Amino acid sequence: MTTTKRASARPRSRARMEGENMMIAGHAIAWNVSAHDGEDDVIGAGSFAHLIASGKFAPKMLFEHDGEEIGRWIEFQEDDFGLLAIGRLDLSSIGGRRAAEMIQAGEITGLSRGANMVCLARPIAGTKSRFCKRVFHLGEISLARHPANPLAKLLSYCAGAGQ
Repeated sequence: MTTTKRASARPRSRARMEGENMMIAGHAIAWNVSAHDGEDDVIGAGSFAHLIASGKFAPKMLFEHDGEEIGRWIEFQEDDFGLLAIGRLDLSSIGGRRAAEMIQAGEITGLSRGANMVCLARPIAGTKSRFCKRVFHLGEISLARHPANPLAKLLSYCAGAGQ
């Protein structure tokens, strides 16, 4: 198994990646940062704890919030920075292979939550934003070139990971 970080990424050929998996990890959400997605939600620490504990938190993995699923999110953790998502790209699909190539080339640098989030929120005085303190539903987390939350970043990937 070879571990490679974004900064030292070198594109691999498609033929080399077809039989492999690629694990990815990054922050899908950074706490207390306004996302510039039209909703301007600010999400607080601890807002996903009950979803993670329920074992029923299963947002889709998409590319740029569109198309077919390109993999599967397999683990979530809340840390001091935000919601850490760990997933496996499906390299048997065209979309998964394309996403893997773009990650290795340094073109995909972020994660982005879907706009279809349902949360318990209160308005933030003097703004059109709201503060979400408990999330009940999030339908997808995408790999993105330009995430709405500027601190929601892809942190690392591992090509050739096992099943």
